[in-house]
Amino acid sequence: MAGHGAGMSGTGPPSEPPCDYAGPFAVERDRLTELLAGLQAADWERPSPCPGWTVLGLCCHLVGDDLGLLARNRDGFLGTRAPAGSEAEFAAWLDELQAEWVRAARRLSPRLVTDLLRWAGPQITVTFAGEDVRARTASVSWAGPDLVPAWLGQARELSEYWIHRQQVLQALGRPSDLRADLAGPVLDALRWAYPYRLASAAARPGDTVSISVTGPLARTWHLVAAETGWQFGDQPGPRRVGSLAMNAEQAWRLLTNNMPAAGQAALTVSGDDAITSILLRTRAIIGASKWASGEL
Repeated sequence: MAGHGAGMSGTGPPSEPPCDYAGPFAVERDRLTELLAGLQAADWERPSPCPGWTVLGLCCHLVGDDLGLLARNRDGFLGTRAPAGSEAEFAAWLDELQAEWVRAARRLSPRLVTDLLRWAGPQITVTFAGEDVRARTASVSWAGPDLVPAWLGQARELSEYWIHRQQVLQALGRPSDLRADLAGPVLDALRWAYPYRLASAAARPGDTVSISVTGPLARTWHLVAAETGWQFGDQPGPRRVGSLAMNAEQAWRLLTNNMPAAGQAALTVSGDDAITSILLRTRAIIGASKWASGEL
């Protein structure tokens, strides 16, 4: 059968968006600026989970993300074009680009950084609202090499900002913000890394991988192998070849490389070794793990 032995290629995310991402982005930006407005001087100098970056450095990175997003999506300007090459080469290029920006932004004060984030947020919201979210114009490398609907590009951006806010909370010694209005759309976006990575596994149509998320945010995802690739289904197929169970905190951390290897021992995983290995290695980010040492 198609896909048996050599892996399967997927059909990609549907054109119809699961939600409007402009609204959740506006909420995310409000929560970020509210958090930053309450920080004391010493808080900005706390080390973040991103090695080498303080809370201020991490927020400078977000300013760079804002300006780059507006340049690309609003203005159609690509000042720094990604190199043609492997995924690893792209990740290395992106890492250096981001590090260069944070080094250049080290002269910015916390007040300036907060003001810039507050200034850019509404413009990004307007930009998102004006895009044709069904058009396959976005590149989301962790979801596959092909262009995907613009809504997944917006979801990817929302996810990055949400994840970085969780990292700021962690640096401050505060718990993650798992309110469903934002954590839900984020997890529903990150899940699109699974079909792409599972494509490398041998499978027969009907094979099923089930992933369950519990806690303050509950999700159950069934990935069913078909002739065209792995697809999300409402019901499992006739053969379950792998399963993964985790809570919402574990889910976002695993999918974004914010979980140390030891943390995977607390996950419940079963099934074919090749499949479960992919489930534990799947990431909805670019590049290798960069989490800082210590308890996460």
